[in-house]
Amino acid sequence: MNAANPSFSQLAIRYASYPTIMGSTAFVLLILVGDGLPYLPTVPIVVAAALLAVAMLERRLPFHREWLHDHRDAACDATHAIVNLATLLSVHWFITLLPSQWLASSVWPTDWPLVAQALLVGLVLDLSLYSVHWFSHRYAWLWKFHAIHHSSERLYWLNGERRHPLHAMMMAGPGLLIVVLLGAPSLAVGVWLGVLAVHLAFQHSNLDYRVGPLRYLVGAAEVHRWHHKREYEDAQVNFGEFWMIWDHAFGTFKLPRQALGATDVGLSDRAFPMRYAAQLVYPLTRRDPDAELIAQRRLQAASIAFVRECRVARVHEDARDLPTAWRAHELAHIIGQPYLRLHLLSHWQMVGLAWRTGNTAECRAQAVRLILTPLAHLTGRTPLNNVGTRRVGLLDQGSWPTELEPMTFQRREAKG
Repeated sequence: MNAANPSFSQLAIRYASYPTIMGSTAFVLLILVGDGLPYLPTVPIVVAAALLAVAMLERRLPFHREWLHDHRDAACDATHAIVNLATLLSVHWFITLLPSQWLASSVWPTDWPLVAQALLVGLVLDLSLYSVHWFSHRYAWLWKFHAIHHSSERLYWLNGERRHPLHAMMMAGPGLLIVVLLGAPSLAVGVWLGVLAVHLAFQHSNLDYRVGPLRYLVGAAEVHRWHHKREYEDAQVNFGEFWMIWDHAFGTFKLPRQALGATDVGLSDRAFPMRYAAQLVYPLTRRDPDAELIAQRRLQAASIAFVRECRVARVHEDARDLPTAWRAHELAHIIGQPYLRLHLLSHWQMVGLAWRTGNTAECRAQAVRLILTPLAHLTGRTPLNNVGTRRVGLLDQGSWPTELEPMTFQRREAKG
């Protein structure tokens, strides 16, 4: 990153680049196009000019100088960008071809100005992008498509379009279908997608810019870079494409204070293909060793944290601090619940504590749980985050405890 005493021009770039370029883009696309400026060629020209400006500013004020160099990815990323940006332009054209009765819904506020309609499109579309993005980190078959986006060993202006086209359709498709069925005009959809394309270039850029408190509302680079952490467990944050409101709503927003290193992004699989054609067929023709490694690492992390909590419970039991001992067992149960062996072991540990303390009611409750646990895993009806003790009922749903960092299972406080 840059020196501690930046020049005036560097400060201007750092704090004015995003509002200036995004503001100019939004003004032309949302206001002037709404006032009659033709969609073509206005939108592609404005988007191309904005992307070029971000690329040039990266050279002047890079977040990491190491990211300025080609990491065997420039040609591949350029192809991704051409394909995906052309697809974005085609969406507007496709919607204009739909039968008029599809767009005759009385639900959509067609009397609103274009800027308001486009913002509404963006709100609905971003929920679709967020949802499929989140699911893509949970299901192996979706991750094989999405891993392409995470495979870059650096972040720079072209990374925003480094996506498998099928996965891009999966992410945007539900939201686009909803707004079209609600009656959104093609122009409102098209201009918002243009604004989004410029924002994605900023979001993944190697530009050392700042947006101040706005980072809690929009997915700027200083927030989104943490989503590209090489350590998979730490990358389950900041899924929003444009808005961060869904991350706040669903508890996935995170803004660490420490610095992000130049080698901290990418995948654990360093042999990931870097040619466009190979990436297109990657999700369809090969096993995903990175997904397997991710599963192994998650199990290993859970096992380590599980053993730690059991030891903490024993220490507090020896000290006759039974409430804290029970709490440690509850944390161990939450950590181990996704894995049958650890889940069973957590209830066995609680049987032992209940027996040693003469709590016969808890012994009976834990015996029931030992019997039901395999059935719950077999039927897929294991409620996540329930603390597993008689106090909250057999299958009560609980929230993730504040003592545990959900991505790493680390304690954030000495006591529960």
